[in-house]
Amino acid sequence: MRRGQFTTILEVIRGDERPEQDFALVLNAPPEVAQGIDDVRRRYDPAFKENILPHITVKRPAPLGGMEKVPQVRFVLREALQSFPALSVQLQGYGIFRSPNRNVAFLKVADEKPFCELHSRVLEGLGRLYPGGLADRYEGENYHPHLTIGNELSDLDLAVLEHELSSGLFQLDFNFRLDQVALFVHQPGQPWQIVELFEFKVEE
Repeated sequence: MRRGQFTTILEVIRGDERPEQDFALVLNAPPEVAQGIDDVRRRYDPAFKENILPHITVKRPAPLGGMEKVPQVRFVLREALQSFPALSVQLQGYGIFRSPNRNVAFLKVADEKPFCELHSRVLEGLGRLYPGGLADRYEGENYHPHLTIGNELSDLDLAVLEHELSSGLFQLDFNFRLDQVALFVHQPGQPWQIVELFEFKVEE
């Protein structure tokens, strides 16, 4: 998985000019959702060509601080997530993040509250390892759960995509359940790798 197509580019260079490792936490959409938006992602999302599944990001890529941190990250996340309930997800309609010739189109999460609670719990746990707000980089109150369907779009491509979306050519509404979240780690020169899947609490 390339960081260039994984939500945002986050390049951190150490003093010795070696790239830092990164980590991220995401909710992968189920196969039926992927199939429903394959056509639009194939045309408008560079991540599709990299075989990156559609997903809702919980924690955007951030500096890991060395591979020796992986066991600690796994431990604090396991503690933070073990009592979190499974998520009932409703994607409804689309939205746009506008930036000149780098626009993003996404499916909107109808009820953002559970995702924001999940995000806050993750940041609280990570705060034990990354004090001073490092775990909250680019997020916190600015966190906005969504599922990207078009990325790095020119203004012209965005206009075409918006016309297609508003014309009803693509499915925009989905309902599904998520019972796990994936921790990804990236090392320089290698693809993103899943190092653990955290299961949410099973309701009895």
